[in-house]
Formats: sequence, structure tokens, C-alpha cells
Amino acid sequence: MPDELSEEMLFILNIFYKRRNLSSERGYHSQKLKKLYGKKFPGREYLKLKDAIKQLQNDGYITTIKKKEEKYYISNIPKAILALQERGFIKEFH
Repeated sequence: MPDELSEEMLFILNIFYKRRNLSSERGYHSQKLKKLYGKKFPGREYLKLKDAIKQLQNDGYITTIKKKEEKYYISNIPKAILALQERGFIKEFH
């Protein structure tokens, strides 16, 4: 079973998956993510974006692309797909 992922972390993975940010050439811009995340999780009771990103990196789901503005992509696609499938974000492939 994949690592326990919070709602916030699953939200981030789902954005990257839906937008096909699956390689270092297709990174998702950090400022766009910050804006979407802030709309979805506006309160203090939610995990901070910085902390959610750090945990996803530590768990091996995503990788940072160092540029002028950081970008992120899913670096472990099978692990991310499994986590999203188990939580109902995407349907299983048949």
C-alpha cells in the first residue's frame, strides 16, 4: 500500500497526473500550483503547500525541476497512479 497521503497531497498529485506532468520536460509551475492550492485549501487547518510538496518529495512521488521558478513533476508514475486509484481519483486501467 502506498504511503498515507493527505487530502492536500492527493490534490497535488491529481493535478500533476491530469495535466500530464510526468517528465522533467513537463513540469508544473510552482506559482500556478500555489494559486490553485490556495483556492482549494484556504484555511490554517490545512497542510501548508510547502509541507505537502516536501512530503511528496520525501515519499518519492514527485521531483523538483530547478529553474528560475521551481517546477514539479511525478517521478514515480506507478506509485502515484496506485495512490490515486486507491483513493478514487482515477479509475483502474483494464
